[in-house]
Amino acid sequence: MRMRYLKHITLLWVAVVMYSCNDTKKEIIAKSEDSRPNIIFIFADDWGYGDLGVYGNTEVVTPNIDKMASEGTRFTQFHVTSGVCSPSRSSVLTGHFPARHRVHAHFAGNEVNAKRNMPNYLNDSLPVYLPQTLQKAGYKTAHFGKWHLGGGGKPHGDPSAPEPKVYGYDDARVWNGNGPTWKGDQKWETTRFMDTDTLWVQSSSRIAVDETIDFIKENKGKQPMFVNLWLKDPHTPLWPSKAQREPFKGLSPSKETYYAVLKDADFHVGRLLESISEMGLDDNTLIIFSSDNGPAGWGPSKEAGSTAGLKGRKVDILQGGVVVPFIVKWKNHVEENKVDSTSVLSTVDLLPTFASLAEIELPNDYAIDGENISSILENNSFKRTKPLFWEWRFPRENTNHWAQGAVRKGDWKLLFNKKMKREELYHISKDPFEKINLAAHNEEVVSELKRLWYDWKKELPE
Repeated sequence: MRMRYLKHITLLWVAVVMYSCNDTKKEIIAKSEDSRPNIIFIFADDWGYGDLGVYGNTEVVTPNIDKMASEGTRFTQFHVTSGVCSPSRSSVLTGHFPARHRVHAHFAGNEVNAKRNMPNYLNDSLPVYLPQTLQKAGYKTAHFGKWHLGGGGKPHGDPSAPEPKVYGYDDARVWNGNGPTWKGDQKWETTRFMDTDTLWVQSSSRIAVDETIDFIKENKGKQPMFVNLWLKDPHTPLWPSKAQREPFKGLSPSKETYYAVLKDADFHVGRLLESISEMGLDDNTLIIFSSDNGPAGWGPSKEAGSTAGLKGRKVDILQGGVVVPFIVKWKNHVEENKVDSTSVLSTVDLLPTFASLAEIELPNDYAIDGENISSILENNSFKRTKPLFWEWRFPRENTNHWAQGAVRKGDWKLLFNKKMKREELYHISKDPFEKINLAAHNEEVVSELKRLWYDWKKELPE
């Protein structure tokens, strides 16, 4: 990999003995230096493609994430692997499309999971997980915030699901997962169901960022760090305080509520960025901001959440459901104030890319669905060679989540439903808003993409 600045330097302890005229001996020791970057991955929840000023929204107030974009590179073709959260999040940890592990929808109660032919939590016996990989490479690893890969308290989570640490975290404090969490804005050491906790809802971004800052301070200079900071906001419930609402008085109730939550999350992301800078870690910390899927089509998000014109929303595997913000900052490495509209990226790419940064080889027999996209950190566009696949097992006719499957290869994206006899083909680079269905005029392309999808489907469990 052509990344001179990522070369891992290992210096042996060297003793240089010097003698003065009175035979006094002095020993000078050169310390080991590890130049691999810290990695902070901020994953928001239901934050739409158009829910940031830098992505074109003129009403929301997101100055800190907008500033992060001005100090880094903003990507316009980053895809998650599902229109809902648990499948999307599973691909970050595994580097696999979620259907490989039967994660077809969000993890719910055990009876609901069984009806969906899903396990009750993400497989905990795989040979590779993202945090475990970095942990083995010498990184100090942590997960703070949402989990939603199993557990989280009844009635919506399996009490026997493994805690996040099982997957390779040295430290973890989460919601929608088992193990240490919060009650209100105070630490709580056991699993609890939290969606009725008003103070926690209002404080979730602050307390997760606080935990992240404390972790970085404690481990600064000891070894490289990896942190998954997975925010709740702007997922429901949304109960911003009076003070959080104040800047948006005069807007509709939905916009007042939704924008208040976005602004609060942005403020606390800003605190994290400022703390990293104050600790002198900017030059050696890669920071990424993204979201697990598009904005919801219910609650305050129905009116206020934005896809910036992309078709569809959360649940859908149309662009508005699976194309999300992706901002990368790494001072003196990633080009500032740049927009990359050509690189086609996905959450399945994060594991192989972060493993590359950590300079660790993945097992040859662990077939990653993603690709190493580290060329974007050298300010080069990334040319994708593998297709992207989506499967949605719960289509509904006459809605935007009608498609049972989708595949993107190159500039083409096909969505289809065999039972409904419906096919839609879009040339995404020319038609990112999926307005012009070209299926009838490109039968060979449709056939090729369907063959790719069904060949992929044969590899999957039932």
